[in-house]
Amino acid sequence: MKVGDLVKISNDTCDGGHGCGCWFCYNSSNGLGMVLKCLKSDGGHVRGTGGYWSIMFDVGEWRLYGSEIEVISMGRRHDDTR
Repeated sequence: MKVGDLVKISNDTCDGGHGCGCWFCYNSSNGLGMVLKCLKSDGGHVRGTGGYWSIMFDVGEWRLYGSEIEVISMGRRHDDTR
């Protein structure tokens, strides 16, 4: 995962059912977002999380572990000339 990737929250992140009180359901989000920056790489005391990322969703910015999101479309790098 990298800055510019289009992501969606994974099914495990939100119950999505009636009465779900997560930030996404509370704000009627579609769960799609774009990665803004990496806040912490996958290391340190919390391994296997996929890093910690800042993501801009349709209802605002939120921070999630990489294991809580799925990449839908990879953004192109600025030096990618394809």
